Order: sequence, then C-alpha cells, then structure tokens
Amino acid sequence: MSATTATENLSFSVTPQAAHGLAGLFLRFEDWLVQRASARTLYSMDDQALSDIALSRSDVERVNDTARKALWRH
Repeated sequence: MSATTATENLSFSVTPQAAHGLAGLFLRFEDWLVQRASARTLYSMDDQALSDIALSRSDVERVNDTARKALWRH
C-alpha cells in the first residue's frame, strides 16, 4: 500500500481537527507535503504567470514561509 493510499484512507475516516496520535501525525504530514508542493509550484512561476492569477512575488514568499512552518503549527 502506498503512502498516498494510506493517508487518503485516513483522511476519509478522521478529520484533521479530531485526529490524534499517529493518524493525526500522518494527516499533518500529508497536509504539509501538499502545501510544500503548492509553494514550490508557485515559486517556479515567472512574474507574468503570477500576474495572470493575481499574485505577486511577495505573495509567493508568504505562501512558502507558511508551508515551511505548517508542520509545526499544531
């Protein structure tokens, strides 16, 4: 079973707010991975592409900073 399948199964049975223990850790880790992937995608875009979706480079930096801290927020 892949990690994606395992976390998908967990996400259907437990909400992130109600998750405790190992299930909560896996859900937080999955959320962090998704945020990090989104941040990397935004960071790789040029200024014109960011402008097309109404974002600036400072918005991307804020998203990246949030993604770095997301795993430790809980």
